[in-house]
Amino acid sequence: MPMRTMQNIADALSAMKFRKKLLGGVDESDVWRQLENLQRLYQLVYDEQAAYYQALIDERDRALARMGRRMGGDADG
Repeated sequence: MPMRTMQNIADALSAMKFRKKLLGGVDESDVWRQLENLQRLYQLVYDEQAAYYQALIDERDRALARMGRRMGGDADG
């Protein structure tokens, strides 16, 4: 599954529709349900991006440690 992005959230917001009440307005429980779904999507995007950037940082740290060992020093400081 491809990584989710803020574009996924924008698409979800664009597609969001609320159930109408019989006498006008929108169904409050439907609004809350939609907001909960949106919050879950935000959390997924955040978690996936945090994991991605942490993986990049970890890889950089491993590369620096390898370079330090090749140079005969200790890259851990």
